[in-house]
Amino acid sequence: MDCANNESSVAPNHPNDDKRSLWWGPSWEKRKRMLHIEAWILVCCVYAAVIFAYAWPQDYRNTNTIYVGASWTAAIIRTFVFHVGIVVVLITIAASFSRCWKLFLVSAPLMVFMVGPAALSYWPAGSITPSGATLKVMSVNLLYTNQHTGPFTWNVLNESPDVILFQEYTSHWHEELQSNDNPKWGAIKEVFPHTCVAPREDSFGTAIYSKLPFVEKPNLRVPLGQATEPQVRAVIDFEGRPIALYNIHLLPPWGMEYTIEHRSQFADLLDVLKNEKLPTIMGGDFNFTENSANAADLKTIGFTDAHDQGGQGRGATWPVNSFFRWIPSIRLDHIYTSDAFVCTECRTGNCQGSDHLPVIARIAFTE
Repeated sequence: MDCANNESSVAPNHPNDDKRSLWWGPSWEKRKRMLHIEAWILVCCVYAAVIFAYAWPQDYRNTNTIYVGASWTAAIIRTFVFHVGIVVVLITIAASFSRCWKLFLVSAPLMVFMVGPAALSYWPAGSITPSGATLKVMSVNLLYTNQHTGPFTWNVLNESPDVILFQEYTSHWHEELQSNDNPKWGAIKEVFPHTCVAPREDSFGTAIYSKLPFVEKPNLRVPLGQATEPQVRAVIDFEGRPIALYNIHLLPPWGMEYTIEHRSQFADLLDVLKNEKLPTIMGGDFNFTENSANAADLKTIGFTDAHDQGGQGRGATWPVNSFFRWIPSIRLDHIYTSDAFVCTECRTGNCQGSDHLPVIARIAFTE
């Protein structure tokens, strides 16, 4: 990079500069000036994109194509704010080393905003001591094409959660987990005798496995959006109090049709949660990240991401099994709690063969 206060240090033009530029590209001094200009342009563009993404008003029921397209763009920017922030970090460091102080002063606040929360998430937080018993909840997207049922069963038995929320639950997984014919791994159905299941052969089968009995008939069709995919509500008794469990899998916002449905599902979910009378724990694959407007709106109505209370680090869950695993992952899977609960621990687990990591949280009543 090059800066205005370093202009005097630029060497005089070489008589062969024009020829060298023509045949071999620009000189190093010209390259530095180009990089300096490009860095300024990039930082200004990132500022504009971030301001747009966080200022854009959200109306999840608005289906106007232009509005939905703009909302999708804002969501994508917020999803990858950390990734773009890494580039801003590099620009800020380069500006510091090259003494481009104006660029440094402009890019540093942007760097803090974009990567600061992720950096702080690795700082050890004070432990929370629950006043009573804890409920261990696991939420896992199995990946409907995943056939590695044995190792996952072993992991579940080792983790020993009280409740498991399954997404992408197929008939193959149902048969394997309910089978008594696998003594090597044990029988999940004996450990979790209370189940409600809606297996499908696509990405939207779902199930809840619980050690605690259901105190009312589970609802496999919580009405979200067009209500073609099962969304589950069950009620269990914990510490002598009924609590609502929600297992949610929203459509991924891919393409206009899915994006509109994803937003419609979330609008309905907000309404359902506002009307819920019981203390609530909600988990699943939400297909939005902690930086999204969706997460902010859940916080507004009193729901906290368990990772924000009991987790450390970014808590990323996807993707973990493809070329994209070499890129910093994002957190699409969450466990949310209403204000009746506190999370004492939240972390990711292991699900061999899936493109998602499970989320595991220990949750207790606040009092």
